[in-house]
Amino acid sequence: MDSKKFRETLGQFATGVTVITSKTEDKLIGLTANAFSSLSLDPPLILVCIDKTASSMKAFKNERPFVVNILQQNQENDCWRFAKKSDDKFKDCPYDLTEDGIPILKNNLATLQCQVHSILEGGDHYIVTGLVKDTLFNGQAEPLLFFRGKLNRIKEPEKTM
Repeated sequence: MDSKKFRETLGQFATGVTVITSKTEDKLIGLTANAFSSLSLDPPLILVCIDKTASSMKAFKNERPFVVNILQQNQENDCWRFAKKSDDKFKDCPYDLTEDGIPILKNNLATLQCQVHSILEGGDHYIVTGLVKDTLFNGQAEPLLFFRGKLNRIKEPEKTM
């Protein structure tokens, strides 16, 4: 399989954009991920795929807390901030902390507070499943989307007369 053709084909599937946050013993962790999905309603499980080479992977161990921040369309800056390597991704980024000390980005479309349920191998990524402990959502906002390698917004249909 040609990897470029495979990637372009997958790009035809629009996804939401998330920032996954956690912490190590001494540092807040954040990474942008669009490989996110619901997994189970009972028990409530989600999954996120994280590149095996990501330095943030060290924060993900069984039963450790993490947060899925589902971005709304005006959070493009947050998407790019957490997609790039940086010593302090949280600088100038408004957030609150959960009881476990995990960052929740402000103004998200939705937030899922989770704990690591399992970590599975999946090619060049790890599949981290999370047991959802709590959720919050802003029902009035629109999602930030990733489609054909670019960030997109939901477009309102044109009105016809």
